[in-house]
Amino acid sequence: MDIGWKIVSAGSAIAAGFLANKVLDVGWKLVTGHEPPSDDPDNPSVSLTEIVVFAAVSGAVIGISRQLAQAGAAKWYGGPVKDMSPSA
Repeated sequence: MDIGWKIVSAGSAIAAGFLANKVLDVGWKLVTGHEPPSDDPDNPSVSLTEIVVFAAVSGAVIGISRQLAQAGAAKWYGGPVKDMSPSA
């Protein structure tokens, strides 16, 4: 496999993850008016519903951003463009 593609692919994944986390933090604050749920299990102000919703939203945002970053990196680099959808 092409080492250049591996570097570009890894870099785009890291950048996408960083950007997705920033978007999630800002978006959550705008929508809810407070900080996103943290890893602190002793925080009684965070409900289970809020944790589940945040987990679902963050998973979707990170997954979409990663796919878009990989597609953009492949287009820029000329690397492998594969069908990333799960096969039936």
